[in-house]
Amino acid sequence: MVDSEYLKELIIARLRAIPPNVSFFVGSYGDFTRDQLIDNVRRNTEIGKEFAKNELEMLLDTPRLVGRLRGKTLSSY
Repeated sequence: MVDSEYLKELIIARLRAIPPNVSFFVGSYGDFTRDQLIDNVRRNTEIGKEFAKNELEMLLDTPRLVGRLRGKTLSSY
């Protein structure tokens, strides 16, 4: 199992790569700015946990998505 602090820092690093004016919708919690999410992930709040869970699910699904896209051209879309 990967260390939870490592995962937290990975998610924060991914968020920092996004422009600060981008907002995110997190489940029933509503909209949050990038910096608000960084703070929530860092403090391990319910909002931070929900965002982290969704982000990790997306990361884990990425290889499957790439596999489905492999071989398709842009004209296929």
